[in-house]
Amino acid sequence: MGYDVHITRRENWWDEEGRDISTAEWEAVVAADPGLVDVPMWWSAGRIVSKNPSDAVIAKMREVASALEAKIQGDDGEFYDT
Repeated sequence: MGYDVHITRRENWWDEEGRDISTAEWEAVVAADPGLVDVPMWWSAGRIVSKNPSDAVIAKMREVASALEAKIQGDDGEFYDT
């Protein structure tokens, strides 16, 4: 078990409805930043997820969220500044 942090466009990452991040958008961000291949983030159900991210990974998540016009939210609903 672990703690997930999500990049999402929905009001809350767990919401059933809202604007998804498409796999094509995620793949485009990865293609533009080859360093993302080594970062523990993955696309899942319209959002990007990282399990137990370090501060360095959260910093990279901020960059990705900005590129995707999204926000970062933890499992418990807290938001991280982007």
